[in-house]
Amino acid sequence: MKQFFVGFAAATITLLVTLGAVGFFWINSSGSDFQRQATEYAAVEKVEVLPDVAEHTKIFEKRFEEPVPGVNVAIGHGLANVVVIDAPDGLIMVDTLESIRAAEALLPWVDQIRARTGKEITDIIYTHNHADHVFGAGVFVNSQSTNPNIWAHDLTQGRVHEVVNVLSPIIFERSMRMFGSYLPDESFSNNGIGPRLLSDDQDGFYFLPPTITIAHSTDVEIAGERVIIRHAPGETPDQLMVYLPERKVLLPADNYYHAFPNLYSIRGTPYRDPRDWVASLDLMRSFNAEVMIPQHSQPIVGADEIDERLRNYRDAIQFVYDATIRMMNQGMSPREIAEQIELPPHLAQTPYLQEFYGRVEWAARSVFTGTLGWFSGDPSELRPVTLRREAELIAELSGGEEALASAAAEAMDRGEYAWALTLGQHLSRLEWQGSDTIRANALRALASQESSSSGRNYFLTSAAEAEGFVLPNTGVANTPSSVINDIPIRNFLAALTVNVRADSLLDTELAYGFDFTDETPITVRIRRGIAFVEDGLSDDRQGTLITTTDVFRGIAIERLSPAKLLVSGEMKLEGSVTTLTEFLAYFEPPI
Repeated sequence: MKQFFVGFAAATITLLVTLGAVGFFWINSSGSDFQRQATEYAAVEKVEVLPDVAEHTKIFEKRFEEPVPGVNVAIGHGLANVVVIDAPDGLIMVDTLESIRAAEALLPWVDQIRARTGKEITDIIYTHNHADHVFGAGVFVNSQSTNPNIWAHDLTQGRVHEVVNVLSPIIFERSMRMFGSYLPDESFSNNGIGPRLLSDDQDGFYFLPPTITIAHSTDVEIAGERVIIRHAPGETPDQLMVYLPERKVLLPADNYYHAFPNLYSIRGTPYRDPRDWVASLDLMRSFNAEVMIPQHSQPIVGADEIDERLRNYRDAIQFVYDATIRMMNQGMSPREIAEQIELPPHLAQTPYLQEFYGRVEWAARSVFTGTLGWFSGDPSELRPVTLRREAELIAELSGGEEALASAAAEAMDRGEYAWALTLGQHLSRLEWQGSDTIRANALRALASQESSSSGRNYFLTSAAEAEGFVLPNTGVANTPSSVINDIPIRNFLAALTVNVRADSLLDTELAYGFDFTDETPITVRIRRGIAFVEDGLSDDRQGTLITTTDVFRGIAIERLSPAKLLVSGEMKLEGSVTTLTEFLAYFEPPI
């Protein structure tokens, strides 16, 4: 029996590590070490912020506004704004912040509105799937006695699950760089569309699934208030805009904010088609709203002012798209286009189109790849030398690694920081001692010149990483088990497929069953280097793990003990522990 539990413990460790690919549920075991790193990094010399970036920070100062009677807005209490509408028969909340921590801090304000009006939240509207709009919902719902309707687009829940599942390792890593989540206050400015993102590896999330979904558009009465909801794809394909006709209030979601739009996000996103974004802005203009309340930045009052801003915003987006296509048709590469494209003066000088968040050149690159794909047309890209070999050849041309390092130092002295970084990257690939210092210095110098918060934060965090700062894995932290149990069980197992050890399994075919007693059983099959999920238990499976879906999730996030579950009978195995261990060993642990 002892050997059984030792063997099963080994299997469980593999299970937990492998299923860590579920993303937001990674277990972070080095929190204290990481906090020590953060403290040490805080002592690094401050990197100055450009004056206009510092000025931009002021629009995100914490405050509460009521631009229209009964329409309450919380600004600066998280990355996004929260809107609470005092409707005749209840409160309508639009978006819910990015984490349990952020939502709990805002809860007293919501309680005050409830006390003042004598109403509870009857409806929540998610404008789209991004974390800063949906991950605080449960905090507000659990603070009252009734459960509200939750409105969202048909695509919203699926996208949330995709991001917290298969893509989470890379999305989390790049998001923490882009949002500067671990930068010390001394070097942090803002996030371009809001203050600091209140979410890191120690924060839980409380996403609640929608109860009412919208495919396209709807005109509906919500809590006694007439509400027009329109599908308005732009920053995301599931974006919803909200219009309150009796109050002439427009909520444009993230299709407008006080900065050049993020037509491409450097944390990584699906293609954001500018043509859809332009069409959505034209749709918003048709309502002739008198007050516009974005989910980021601050309210705008006056029909003429709103129309002018939306017109200029859509014109800037269309200009970038059209100009990029023209240059593409002239045979220019993404890099050549990025070097040349810029907004015309009447748009470039507009305060709400400054590149504090998105950048024109990034948008142009995205249009190119979104329409023609990754290949620029330059044949040298089709079969390039490896990055390591390129570094060796550059060093050889320079007269050796020492000469390459000297060239990087000279580039820094000339103020050519981007070139110094490029040379530093080559030296890093050659594992040359001192390359990390070159890279860190170049990255901080680039950050000091960067107006986009995304770029600045990415540079600074990357500089810290070059010096040994290690980003943590995501953690389950305070996320309630009920939220985790809402994640479809197929997502847990489907995450395995992208982590299969393909190279060692090109001649292997086998299957293992997961018999969930409360849901359709599933088989995970490996076939010559690929893995996939099948419904049902296959006859050729090598073994079966039997339990409920909730128990399985609890094991995957280390809240339940497999050994205790076996003793209690809440989990059983058909076949040996060794078989399960061997099967799970065919999958890579999370990055």
